[in-house]
Amino acid sequence: MATKQIIVLDEQTNETEVSYRIAFWYPITLNPVPQSAGSVWAPLGTSAGASAAENQAIQAGTIREEVRSFEFPVGTPVSAIEAVLQQAWAKRNAQVAGQGANQFYGSFFDGTAWGAS
Repeated sequence: MATKQIIVLDEQTNETEVSYRIAFWYPITLNPVPQSAGSVWAPLGTSAGASAAENQAIQAGTIREEVRSFEFPVGTPVSAIEAVLQQAWAKRNAQVAGQGANQFYGSFFDGTAWGAS
């Protein structure tokens, strides 16, 4: 199975809009920065949530998880929503690919110049 890239975390609707909270997963091969938390994708209903291996990859920094919200008019075809989400993932992945998600991690400004530790 391919690595997951886009996960729908929840959906809310009113009379005119449907709102989705989405987790995007980006592969990080350069300068991964470990973190203590795993995925926000938790088991709920029929969803198993992130696997132990996926949580470990997020904690190791080799998968970067970013959560965003998207709104669509009620009645928007699922295929159109999927296309928007895929475009958003691809655009952000292009930004972090090859440079790492934390390219400025450890950089600092001391009042006169920028440096890195």
